[in-house]
Amino acid sequence: MNSDAAVKTYKELRNLGIREAGGYFQKLSEFLKETKATSGCRVIEVAEAMNSLIYYLKKNQLFNKKIMVIGNGGSAGIAMHALEDYANIGGLKTTDFYGPALLTCMANDYGYENVFSKPIEMFVEPDDMLFAISSSGKSPNILNACESALAKNCDVVTFSGFSPDNPLRKLGRMNFYVPSTHYGFVELAHQVLIHCILDLFIRDKIYEEERELLG
Repeated sequence: MNSDAAVKTYKELRNLGIREAGGYFQKLSEFLKETKATSGCRVIEVAEAMNSLIYYLKKNQLFNKKIMVIGNGGSAGIAMHALEDYANIGGLKTTDFYGPALLTCMANDYGYENVFSKPIEMFVEPDDMLFAISSSGKSPNILNACESALAKNCDVVTFSGFSPDNPLRKLGRMNFYVPSTHYGFVELAHQVLIHCILDLFIRDKIYEEERELLG
């Protein structure tokens, strides 16, 4: 018997008219092109949001501030991948809240809704940066983490999907929203956006270093 999640995925793909790989890639491309970015209440171009974010990442690195990335389920996989790449490739200082001992301690002592917010209260400093990923934009532990980060004067960047009025979309300095209700497309788009930010950060960083060497 197929799981409820499998049946839901099948129905979503059927409603989107997707029957083969070509249609899947075409629809993913459409969702990427339709991705929206906001800064506060202002709608901005995705490229503008990324350029602003790259500036803050450079500032973050200059002052040795931390990057934190959080999510649940598939978004947790994206978060851990980002933490690895932003540290290894980007040379940025990252903080990982996914260690089993820490994660289960926080969940046991404070409830899963505070599994990220409590470590943020304990460990972060002003001007650290939080990437918060939630396909629905409604996960209580992600929303609580953002509130804790904002209370500590951290920069918050959000990645969400599903409903355009989801609460996560209102909390970040920069907010990226993918207009799809299908987990697969939202998660893939979030992965692309986060990797694109890193790649462009590296491109700008090395380009500036080479330009300085050339005078």
